[in-house]
Amino acid sequence: MRSRWIWLFVIMLLLAGCQSSYWVLEKERIGESSSELELYANYLQTHDDVKGYQGFTILEGRKMVIVSLGSSEKDKKLEVSGVKYSPKETIVTVKRKPAPKANEKNPYILIGLDKIEGGLIVQDESGNRFEETDDQQ
Repeated sequence: MRSRWIWLFVIMLLLAGCQSSYWVLEKERIGESSSELELYANYLQTHDDVKGYQGFTILEGRKMVIVSLGSSEKDKKLEVSGVKYSPKETIVTVKRKPAPKANEKNPYILIGLDKIEGGLIVQDESGNRFEETDDQQ
């Protein structure tokens, strides 16, 4: 009987460790999070040469990272491959995929993070890093 409780505890720990520490916000819901996010997303569509990422603090201290590709890749879309944490850095990895229909002048993705440990690195699957943009709406 006791071994069952131990196994249950071990499984609970494993499941807790597997919880995702990021999420992708649907673009239709951007207005629910922050007007600052919505303004920046609109800015990206009018300044389609902006490529890189911009970080924001949203509700309850959580973070939101907007990654944009620029108009040169308007036939692509972004997906999150993974997020890795270490004491020195948080690495967000994205992958480019063909977009079924190119409806944005500057494709972007909204990645929510529970936290950022150390420095933030945003990269693609090949290890090419996105630069933090200094563009503000």
